[in-house]
Amino acid sequence: MCDDQTVTDERYPNWRARIVLDEEAGQPWGDALAPALLVERRRASWATEVYQPEHAERILAAWHHLDGDAFERFLRLAHGTTAIQHVTGQDLTVIIFDTADYRACTGITDRCDLTGEHDEWRAWLDGDVYGVIVERHTATDCWTGEDALFGLYGRQYALDQATAMLAEVIATATADTEATAA
Repeated sequence: MCDDQTVTDERYPNWRARIVLDEEAGQPWGDALAPALLVERRRASWATEVYQPEHAERILAAWHHLDGDAFERFLRLAHGTTAIQHVTGQDLTVIIFDTADYRACTGITDRCDLTGEHDEWRAWLDGDVYGVIVERHTATDCWTGEDALFGLYGRQYALDQATAMLAEVIATATADTEATAA
């Protein structure tokens, strides 16, 4: 069962997984995420927790000296870029792109698909980032936290993780209880 904020399993009424807003969510991270420039008021900087291209300083300098179309041509010609995505928020635009060295590092041999990166940055810009807290109800402590995970980009992903985490924690607790009883 699932409502807007909580996932439960009716077979185990003393367990739940709550989905909460991650109010301190950092930028998307992971060295397999494509390079990303963060642009705010004509100032650009690199997203620090994603792949950093070999010629990062040269790319940043080009961004400062070229208009949008010329910059994209520069990326394609000088760095082998096959895909560029722009994700725009209220005050910040994220420019995501691949480079030949990024594709080599991640094993991508064809045109790069940046859909996943786009969706994560969109969720971050929109504040659509969540945490999951798995809790157990006990007679003495009421609801107590058993497991938690934050930094989940997108509501559906958080819901999927809440369902999986709840099942895993219940399975572990049930196995521990059965082992103790035996």
